[in-house]
Amino acid sequence: MKVAGIIVEYNPLHNGHLHHIQETKKLSNCDYLIAVMSGNFTQRGEPAMIDKFSRTKMALKNQVDLVIELPFVFSVQSADIFAYTSVAILNHLGVDEIYFGSESGNIDELFYLSKVLQSAEYNKLVLEYSKLGNSYPTSSDMAIKKLTNSKIYDLPNNILGIHYINAVKKLKSDIKIKTIKRIEAGYYEEFNKDKSIQSASGIRKMLKTGIDIKNYVPDSVYKILDDRLVVDFNMFTEHLKYKILSATKEDLKGIFNITEGFENRVKKIRDFEDIDDLISQLLTRRYPHSNIRRSLIHILCNTEKNVLTSFEIPYIRILGMNQVGQQYLNLIKKDLTIPLISKISGSKHSYLEMELKASKIYSMVSDIDVFKEELQPPILFAF
Repeated sequence: MKVAGIIVEYNPLHNGHLHHIQETKKLSNCDYLIAVMSGNFTQRGEPAMIDKFSRTKMALKNQVDLVIELPFVFSVQSADIFAYTSVAILNHLGVDEIYFGSESGNIDELFYLSKVLQSAEYNKLVLEYSKLGNSYPTSSDMAIKKLTNSKIYDLPNNILGIHYINAVKKLKSDIKIKTIKRIEAGYYEEFNKDKSIQSASGIRKMLKTGIDIKNYVPDSVYKILDDRLVVDFNMFTEHLKYKILSATKEDLKGIFNITEGFENRVKKIRDFEDIDDLISQLLTRRYPHSNIRRSLIHILCNTEKNVLTSFEIPYIRILGMNQVGQQYLNLIKKDLTIPLISKISGSKHSYLEMELKASKIYSMVSDIDVFKEELQPPILFAF
């Protein structure tokens, strides 16, 4: 029995993701494919363009057997925490191999960079660069460039891949890490009509501007997105404005990811046209774009620091499965060392409470009641 795992956001699932799924199944020759997926808010600090239940259906209609939720408190995080908790979930589920997409496609070089990130020399340099007023990502990039001649470290999927490797080491897991080279479109690449694969960010822009995406996503995804409202961060402008203007500095200081006096900078903002304007007013060398977005998501959702007490995985929550995924769960559930949650009811973990809160907030701008969907059983997809 062979089990492969992937870590995804599917924001939305496109032809490049389908290539990743198909290559994973071919290279691993797996019997079961499990995806750990972010919920309604993503790692880089943005609301997902469409709710997590719709994105779960996208995955199940495109050869994924089982979709497991990465809790909100772990998904809106820096790359290392996002990677560690995602890999930890797959480790609990008995995955043999993890396949991730990368700009490099060279697993040996990524393993080499993972060793550099764990070295004393690297940590010393990061501290030195941080003391000069640089953000952690900038300091990390500068340290890598000082210690190596690598040209691939600062590309987003390479960075996540390196952290997946480090997570497996930290967990002392037997999971094998493999990579599949991204093809045609990079993460930030703009729309190019001559390519069958577009970046997820490019597709989101196409949807917002009314460009037909039919040639760039699987037919099943195209049908799911038909006539659906595309969510973006600017739709939360008034909600976030109220949160910021009504909060005290002490209130903001108690929010997760608010550090180093960032609450003072936020409270200096008197007005902003939209979220993009707010971010531009908050940007400094110390506070990079992605970290600001994550902080704003946590302000919006009122993620208090005392909610996140550990990065250990307290439960496994099923978002959806097909018959093959259901069969796998039946095989392993008696051996799981943490609870398996198929429906939210009765006593809830604080992370689940946070999940429900985040869905209520997402529902304020979504075209469906996402909170109501939270209380339903997992999606069961029949072939």
